[in-house]
Amino acid sequence: MSQQTISKSNSAEPKFFAVRRLGHVNLYSADFDGAMKFYTEVIGVEEVYRTPLVGGGFMSNGNTHHDIAFIDVNGPVARARKAKSPQLNHLGFELESEVALVECYNKAIAAGQTFLRTMDHDIAHSVYNFDPDGNVYEVYADVVREWRNQRSGTVTKPKPDWTPGSTPPIVESLYHVDPEIRRVSSAVFHPAYTTHAAMVVKDLAKSEAHYQDLIGLRTLSKGANGDIAVMAGTATDIALVLIQATDARPAGYHHVSMKVEDVADLKESTWKARSMGLPIAVEISESGRFAVQIRDGEGYLTHLYADSARGPDYESLTADKALLLL
Repeated sequence: MSQQTISKSNSAEPKFFAVRRLGHVNLYSADFDGAMKFYTEVIGVEEVYRTPLVGGGFMSNGNTHHDIAFIDVNGPVARARKAKSPQLNHLGFELESEVALVECYNKAIAAGQTFLRTMDHDIAHSVYNFDPDGNVYEVYADVVREWRNQRSGTVTKPKPDWTPGSTPPIVESLYHVDPEIRRVSSAVFHPAYTTHAAMVVKDLAKSEAHYQDLIGLRTLSKGANGDIAVMAGTATDIALVLIQATDARPAGYHHVSMKVEDVADLKESTWKARSMGLPIAVEISESGRFAVQIRDGEGYLTHLYADSARGPDYESLTADKALLLL
């Protein structure tokens, strides 16, 4: 089966949202300045802006307003939420438009669905919810196209109260179809953008059904043994990988995956990282994919990959191999 083949049993229309892709991963950090420095100088993602009122730092190479973000555990938001150690804050999934956000939210509310919170981020409107494991995810729609005009340097604008429909929803799709991707030339690695995240979950069937039904991801493959779910949005080949937890593989956030456009560039970066003594946790070349995973000072893994062919055959993957290749 190719990467794009969708099982008939998992291709039903979503009940509520239909997200396009994973836009970003947001993580709590106990070493906020260190994290911002590491992800700029080593991972190669440009710092775009910081928000002192939140205690957050947001990083992107231009694909969207942020591909990865960090929230200082000593900052106001983390203290309010009692987040005292490095952990996942949320996964952010992008919708087609604000109209889709409002319509799908209202449909879910009418069906009895509850949500954690709603937020106005100035450049995007969002709703948040828990998955079955208690992980938080965001479903958002951009409400401005030129986000750099409002999100650069230090942002001090407070976040106003907002609920879906309280302002006239924007019909137009405002994400960039062909964004300017910026390369952090001085960094060790040179990813273009975030593509997906990997999560180990307590009950794969329950989590898969939640992400299918509520936010509209579709399952591309269950892997070789049925203990993974490779899931995609409407605009991507892969947005989320769910892996069944075991005693040896505890539940929780595992890694964020970032695409590097050139295999040779990634191999050169990996050699440079090893020569510098940087913490490479995984290096693997298989099925047309070269991938490395590097661990930051707080234990978070970033998976960087580039394909010379079509990439891994999802149907052949075991859970352990999926965590290395995807």
